[in-house]
Amino acid sequence: KELKKLDSKSVRLAVTSPPYNLRKDYGLYMDNVGIDDWKALIKNTLSEVHRVLTDDGSFFLNVSPIPDKKTKEIIPLDSIAWELGREAGFYLRNKIVWHFNNMQNPTKRLAGRWEAVLWFVKDLNNYVFNLEDVKIPCITKNDKRFKAESGRNPTDVWFFHRVNNMTKKKLGLTSHPCIYPNEMIERIIKMSSNEGDWVLDPFVGSGTTMLVAKKLNRHSIGIEINKEYGDLINQRLLKE
Repeated sequence: KELKKLDSKSVRLAVTSPPYNLRKDYGLYMDNVGIDDWKALIKNTLSEVHRVLTDDGSFFLNVSPIPDKKTKEIIPLDSIAWELGREAGFYLRNKIVWHFNNMQNPTKRLAGRWEAVLWFVKDLNNYVFNLEDVKIPCITKNDKRFKAESGRNPTDVWFFHRVNNMTKKKLGLTSHPCIYPNEMIERIIKMSSNEGDWVLDPFVGSGTTMLVAKKLNRHSIGIEINKEYGDLINQRLLKE
């Protein structure tokens, strides 16, 4: 409902991580719905985000493979989200693999150590991409393909530590079950928006997107159904 109140073509960048249907405690939202209900939620979100983005805007959608509640078969939510994104009019610019170390260790399958970040654009020939702002150090100074001092493309495999429970406790963020690493959102915002732009997070949760946008001199809009997280977000914007 709140998304529908935003003006069309008013936001340069949207980035979010919706519930994955893993029975996490998000307060008002029941994170335990059927896959069809989850698809409907994502479909509606994609449609509205497409509407509010500028013609050169981008949408970064973080989703993860999850086990089916009954059979434990792995459901590739990123593949489902890609299909829904295409239906909404988006094009996939990159599928980014977010790699991390700390997570559960199952005994009957390989341990999951990645999530997907789908980078959608409205126009494959017109989108913001500030590569110079997100280059990383070169592996070797003798690589003749580029100047070592200027850095290199960060590629589509990103390593960022997850915000684990110990870190959340230190930061006073234990009320929210899933929190982005600031560094990953910083790369996305630098890469796909400019200072003064508007950044949207339709599932803003603990407010990381808004916090990083503020630090990078962007405006931000965050949407969250759980009003209790509002106090958490305000505290982070004031203190961090």
